[in-house]
Amino acid sequence: MQLYETAIVFDSQSKSEEIEDRIKNVNSFITNHGGEIVDTTDLGKKRLAYEINKKQYGYYVFIRFTGPGQLIALLEREYRLSENVLRYLTLKVDKNQISAEEKAAKMNEEAAKAESEPTPAAPVEAKKESTEPVAAEVAPTEEKPAEEPQAEVEVTDTATEPEVEAVEEAAEEVVQPAAELPVEDQEAESTEEKK
Repeated sequence: MQLYETAIVFDSQSKSEEIEDRIKNVNSFITNHGGEIVDTTDLGKKRLAYEINKKQYGYYVFIRFTGPGQLIALLEREYRLSENVLRYLTLKVDKNQISAEEKAAKMNEEAAKAESEPTPAAPVEAKKESTEPVAAEVAPTEEKPAEEPQAEVEVTDTATEPEVEAVEEAAEEVVQPAAELPVEDQEAESTEEKK
């Protein structure tokens, strides 16, 4: 048995009791012909993207069920014969979609658990957040003219000292002129210029 999903748009001008009866009829039709209802989602009255039979609104219902392949043809024939059904679509649910939905549900459960658990208290000394670039720290406190301009590094909460030092070292390095490049690199540059 394969997993299917059917979307049905009923005429919204019908009474709510008629629509509920129609949904029950579809569910019973599926179960009577060898299917099993997995989930029924009632989205209610929504505006249509375009008019269907001079109607601007439809009543949307999604039904997920398992059943044999012959059931789909019978179900769609039932939809065509019904006057209340404006549109319908039945799809075979892919295994990848099922696993993706299970993963998403699992992640939602974990997120809900994480939100419900109490978080540890924040440390007393919190670092001051700054969005402005901060100049690298200078060890001497006396005012001396700077010998070299210091590179500005943006410090965030996630940066660690080794990362900051690596960025400062990279900023201090000077790009090598072409004369200092190894011979192989100079040849590669000259062939690129010729092209």
